[in-house]
Amino acid sequence: MWHFLEQLLAGCGVFSIPLGIFIQVIPNELVLAYGGYLVGSLDASFLFIFLLAWSAFVVSQVALYGIGRYGGRPVALRLYRSFRIKQEKQLQAESWFEKYGAWIVCLSVIWRQLFAISAGVMRLSFRKFLTMTTIVFAVWSFVFVKVGMMLGSNWRYIGEYTHGLFPYIGLGIGIFFVARYIRSHPNFMKKSA
Repeated sequence: MWHFLEQLLAGCGVFSIPLGIFIQVIPNELVLAYGGYLVGSLDASFLFIFLLAWSAFVVSQVALYGIGRYGGRPVALRLYRSFRIKQEKQLQAESWFEKYGAWIVCLSVIWRQLFAISAGVMRLSFRKFLTMTTIVFAVWSFVFVKVGMMLGSNWRYIGEYTHGLFPYIGLGIGIFFVARYIRSHPNFMKKSA
C-alpha cells in the first residue's frame, strides 16, 4: 500500500500535494513531507509548496464544513460512515464543540473530516471556523514541509520520525486546554487550596 502511495505522489509531482489533501486517503504528513522533499531537491520553492498545501487544506476544510452545515446531520451521518467514523466519535466531537467552542477546530489536523463536518453540523460561526482553520493549517503545513526538507530523500519515513513527536503534541494540547479551563474558572484554584 505504501509503495503505491509513494508512486502516486512521485508521479504527480507538485500537484500531488493538493490532490493528496483533497482525496484524504494519503496521510497528510506524508504529502507535506513529499512537498518538503521537492523543495529540498529544488523542484519547487518553499513558499509555493507551503501556499499550495495551506490553501488546499483550507479549501478542503471549508468544503467539509459546508457539507455539514447545509447537508445537516443526515448527510453528515452518511459521510461519517464512508470515512469510517463511528457515531460515538461524532457525538463526542459535537459535545466537545459545545464545551470548548471554536478551539476544538485545532484538532482538525488529527481528524479533518470529523471536526470540519461536525463544526458545520453544530453551526459554528463560519468566521471562527475559517480563522481557526487558517491558523492551524498554516502552522501544520509549515512544520511538515520543513520536516520533509530536513528528511530529504528519506521523506517516506515521516511516520517513524513523527511517531515520537505525537505524545509531545498531545501533551501540548492537553496543557493548553487545562490552562484555558483554569483561566475561564478563576475560582477553581481557590476551591482546591
